[in-house]
Amino acid sequence: MRRSRLAVATAAVIGLLAVGPPVAADPGDEPGTYENHIMDDLADAFSDPSIIQGKDGYWYAYATQTSLRKDNRGGDWDDQYFMPIMRSADLVDWEYVGEVFDRDNHPEWRDFDTTYYWAPDVRYVDGLYHLYYAAAGGGGPRNQLGLATAPTPAGPWTDLGRPVIEEDDGANQIDPALFVDDDGAKYLYYGSFKDAGVRAVELNDEGTAPVGESVQVVGSRQGEAPYVVKHDGLYYLFYSGLGCCEREKGGYPVFVGRSDSPLGPFTDADGVSLTAENPGGTIVNSPNGNRWVASGHSANVVDHSGQEWILTNGFDRFEEDLTWGGRPTLMDRLDWIDGWPTVNAGAWSSDGPQTAPVGAWDAGSRFEDGTGFEDGAGGFSTPGPGRWKRDQDDLSGGFAYNTAHSPNPSFLLPDDAPTGDVRLESDVRVTDDRGRAGLVLGYEDSRNHAVAWIDADGLLSVEVRRHGRITDRVQAQVHDGADLSDWHALTAEIDAGTAHVELSASLLGMPLAELDIAVPASWAPGGAASTRGAAAIDNLGVTALYEPVTERVADPAVGEELTGYGEEFDDADLADWNWFGTPDGRVEDGAYVWPTQDADLSGNGAMASALLRDAPEGTYTVETKLHLPISEDPATDESQRPQAGLVAFQSPESSIHLASVKNGPSGQVLLWIGRDRNPWPEMQVGVAADELWLRLRHTVDPDTGEHLFQAATSRDGEHYTWGGVWHLPEGAEPQIGLVSMAGEGLTATFDYVRFYK
Repeated sequence: MRRSRLAVATAAVIGLLAVGPPVAADPGDEPGTYENHIMDDLADAFSDPSIIQGKDGYWYAYATQTSLRKDNRGGDWDDQYFMPIMRSADLVDWEYVGEVFDRDNHPEWRDFDTTYYWAPDVRYVDGLYHLYYAAAGGGGPRNQLGLATAPTPAGPWTDLGRPVIEEDDGANQIDPALFVDDDGAKYLYYGSFKDAGVRAVELNDEGTAPVGESVQVVGSRQGEAPYVVKHDGLYYLFYSGLGCCEREKGGYPVFVGRSDSPLGPFTDADGVSLTAENPGGTIVNSPNGNRWVASGHSANVVDHSGQEWILTNGFDRFEEDLTWGGRPTLMDRLDWIDGWPTVNAGAWSSDGPQTAPVGAWDAGSRFEDGTGFEDGAGGFSTPGPGRWKRDQDDLSGGFAYNTAHSPNPSFLLPDDAPTGDVRLESDVRVTDDRGRAGLVLGYEDSRNHAVAWIDADGLLSVEVRRHGRITDRVQAQVHDGADLSDWHALTAEIDAGTAHVELSASLLGMPLAELDIAVPASWAPGGAASTRGAAAIDNLGVTALYEPVTERVADPAVGEELTGYGEEFDDADLADWNWFGTPDGRVEDGAYVWPTQDADLSGNGAMASALLRDAPEGTYTVETKLHLPISEDPATDESQRPQAGLVAFQSPESSIHLASVKNGPSGQVLLWIGRDRNPWPEMQVGVAADELWLRLRHTVDPDTGEHLFQAATSRDGEHYTWGGVWHLPEGAEPQIGLVSMAGEGLTATFDYVRFYK
């Protein structure tokens, strides 16, 4: 049987009550480190990842239907795992716990034997786990979005029994992602590479059907895999670009835009809309020249220190067997710098040992062991009335509660908690409408403390008491539909004496309420509180706060101009240049004027020409200023996309070019990669315009000898967007030059070509 290939944590599937240690994903990792990909002993393929921290304290990851291991590919349909589920106590070591669907439990509104189940998105909503997914393939008239719910992260899953969006709105209905706002409104994001673009639609209170019409939030043919979080009061829409499945030739960068509304419009860091004629998008992650390519389709998670991480899927381009199509899951640090997210401060996906997420609290408990807290047992002190005891339920496993009926607070304070800047967290619920449940921000004694409280009426309040009197209070009302008798996550980050408090369903960037308040630095942070025996407490921890990265890695340096290599097109004598193919274009008025050819370098039809010259050795940057009327709509076949720009050329089969291009109804700047596929694999770089500056920076990888090229584009010649890196094989020195091709109808004008040391 196929499940014998992986150990199934049966107890986890049944009730998550008897939990053993997870199976190490990579026993070779040094303590406190990890290395991509993160499930290398479990899954060669774990694509389109989604992740959540369950109320049992474990992190759960979900993936698109897959065979998991490349030695298990193909064959019988029953060799597939229908959205597999992995579990981890620390985000590094993972174990397999089950799958969402199987032959005995699957959506009956699609044919099981021909439907693929793609891109699960898991959330904790209204006391249940909600998993949105795409039903694709031959089991229906089109791709459709489904919904299943479960009482625990491992299931059992119950399908809605119909698609969430029953009408065809013109979108490719895959890659769903839910966002729940602080007013309780639910929004579903979805779509992939059709003219309808990525869409967003408000859902009903149950999250089972649309309310009103969907709107476009990412432009036509620009991306897929949306994912929305709220950060510092703004909505950030992550999405992934072209090249998801090109294997070793995939780009698939992650982009982001932000808005003050969940329905947009979303704009990038330069203020360009994601739905503009020439759409924007700020790069979060892109290939950087190492082994990982196509590292997109992202989901975010936070560790116990407050540091955010991003999960993507990608291809290892050095993997010997890429033909089977497996995409493993990668994990990297997500930094917020000047209001924008970026992976590893802009260095992007890692391929060597990295500092691991903080997967254990400095002090705290999941309350899985023991029977009580008598005489300070269990690593806690318990000042105040009543007794703290342990209980358990199917959702959270073990948890703590207090027996006192007094209006005075009872405290559960972890021993040996760190001081200074810390992150506090707990899952809390209110079990009696007369009392409150709380997270202790600071404690000196029973008359001097600060607590973030929730009550059954949906009020989040933070109270600071000095000498028994409330001296400071802030509060926020949670929306009417929130039931705080369900488990919710209550967190606080104390930084330089100020606590930022958030109440959410499950730590996925969807805060229900947020508050800030000053807390005395001399008070010990961390713990839980209860009044009138009304608090249930779980996953209570205090950890030293992460140190945020505040500066991006520097853009590549561009040195002095190498005057012996440049060309200003002052006359028609291009002595240092040569042609691949038939000469074309002309020198005119100090520029090179070149109508786009009805040909390209793919070999699928007429072969385009390229104007080339020898390049300097070693590290250099080449730049051109290009005029191409991308705003025009030439009368060309839909398959034609007139383009012009720079090319790095060893041969037609081994070349890359950076070009401004009309891509359907919109324009963009693309880095085109090789000719082994039709159409060429392509990677978005920047915003298109009729006038652009393009750069390619060349370096040589000291380990592989490959020629690496990083692309950049600018609309003013001063501020450049540096995009992804691609590679040409070691050996022949690439020539550098110009192309103007891929469809008639436009005319490219190159003002100059310049090289910089």
